[in-house]
Amino acid sequence: MNRLPFLAVLLGLAGLLPFVTLGGWIFLAGLFTPLPHLTLILLAYGACILSFLGAVHWGLAMERPDIITISGPSTRDRQRLLLGVCPSLWAWLCLCIGVLANMRAGYFLEIIGFAATFMIERAAWRQGALPPGYLPLRAVLTAVVIISLLMASLAPQNHYAL
Repeated sequence: MNRLPFLAVLLGLAGLLPFVTLGGWIFLAGLFTPLPHLTLILLAYGACILSFLGAVHWGLAMERPDIITISGPSTRDRQRLLLGVCPSLWAWLCLCIGVLANMRAGYFLEIIGFAATFMIERAAWRQGALPPGYLPLRAVLTAVVIISLLMASLAPQNHYAL
């Protein structure tokens, strides 16, 4: 099977709705009026989704009943577990920096996190560690997320104050 189930594709695309609407709204309306709460909501949603991407890899590692053996997990499973934790920690850092220091910096760090996660997943996909239809969907989702976060980050800087 070279394609993901239709429901997975549909839900993946539905997850873009907050990025597209909030990113576009922050960029367009943010030129005229401050939208500090929307910027925080988008940053938090991005952090949640970035953490979710890590959870996908934990799920792939844990789907096999033999993950816990006497000899320990395989190299691939260790890589999946590591990839499962890193996006969550990065998302937490993005959110902390965005809220405590600079919202725009938080957005840019999230962009780096989404891009880096995709590049690592691409390498794993080439080694056969991911389902065949996973990477094309992730490429589209990642591109839209990055564009949305970029649009939000380009809104006037003085509109980021909470």
